[in-house]
Amino acid sequence: MQALLVALLLVASSAGRAGAQAEQVVTLETRPGQSIRVLVLRPAAPAAGSVVLIAGGHGNLAIGDDGRLGWGAGNNLVRTRGLYAEAGFVTAVPDIAPEFKRAGGAEEGYRSSEGHARDLGALIAHLRGETPAVFLIGTSRGAISVANAAARLTGSGRPDGIVISSGVLMSHRGNDLSAQSSVRGLDRIAVPTLLIAHHLDQCRVTPANDAEAFRHLLKGAPRVDVKFVSGGQSQGNPCEAFAYHGFNGIEREVVDLTTAWLKTNTPSR
Repeated sequence: MQALLVALLLVASSAGRAGAQAEQVVTLETRPGQSIRVLVLRPAAPAAGSVVLIAGGHGNLAIGDDGRLGWGAGNNLVRTRGLYAEAGFVTAVPDIAPEFKRAGGAEEGYRSSEGHARDLGALIAHLRGETPAVFLIGTSRGAISVANAAARLTGSGRPDGIVISSGVLMSHRGNDLSAQSSVRGLDRIAVPTLLIAHHLDQCRVTPANDAEAFRHLLKGAPRVDVKFVSGGQSQGNPCEAFAYHGFNGIEREVVDLTTAWLKTNTPSR
C-alpha cells in the first residue's frame, strides 16, 4: 500500500525529552478518501525502531492542524510518548480516520474493521521509510485495534510485533466488545506479542488474569509473553488513565519494560 504524505507541520512538543527533536503533525492519506493525522516524535539519533501508540477509550484524539489534542492527552500511551522517543524509537500517535469520528467520540465497532486496519497498515508502511522495524502498541480498548491490525495486515504494513497493556481482551458479558469477541482470526497473528497487566487493575473489562487466558488464543504467534506489574497509585474511575489501569505512577517502569522487550524482539534484517 502506497501511503501519501499530504501535510507536515512542526509543532511544539509537550512530550519531548532531552535528545528528542520537535514533535510534528503529519497528515497521511491511508485509503481513497480517508486520511489520518499523526503526532510524530523522533529521537535525535534513532537507534531502535518505530512504535505506533494506539490510545484506548473511543480513540478520537481530535488532533488539530497545530498538533493540539482535543481528547486523550492523559491516556497512558499518549502521555508517555516522549519516553519511547527517549528510548530511541520513532514514536507515532495516530488519530482515527474521519469516517469513524462522531461528535465527542467514535463509531462503535470501528476498531475491528478492515478500514481501521488499513489505516494503521499505511502508517506502518510509511514508518518503514525511517526504520526497518515497526511495532504496534495499544492500551485498554486499543487492544482491539492492535489485534485486528495484526490479524489482517500483510506485507510492509504488517507490524513486526505487538504490545497490549491493560487490554480489553476477553468478554465478560454478552454485549462486551473485546479482542476475543470482535477480532476475527486471532490465530492469524503471527508476530511476537507482549501482554502487560497490572495486578491491581480494578477495571471490570480488563482484569489482570485475562492476559493469561488471551495468550492461548494466539496460536500462530511465535511467542507470547505476559508481564505483570504492581505499584503506583489509583485515582478516580478504575477504568481511566490515572487508575492502576493506566499505570499511574509507574509510567517509566512500564515503558522501560516495553522497550526492552521490543529491542529483544526486533527482527534482524
